[in-house]
Amino acid sequence: MAYLRGPLYLDIAAKGLCFLGIALMIFGQGGWFTAGIVAVFIGVLFGLWSMLAVRRMRRRGWNGLNRVP
Repeated sequence: MAYLRGPLYLDIAAKGLCFLGIALMIFGQGGWFTAGIVAVFIGVLFGLWSMLAVRRMRRRGWNGLNRVP
């Protein structure tokens, strides 16, 4: 599991950006609402990037051979 450190950090950053964006949308006024939407959007992109990174790292099956893509 030492190899999953990068996707873990991406996932934490994605969730943090989403929570920050939600807080900005709830408590922000004016342009901060738009900044919240942008933060959530970037957080979702980081989440997708994290899922793709994990998918690339887990291509091997239980028997050690590469899986069919």
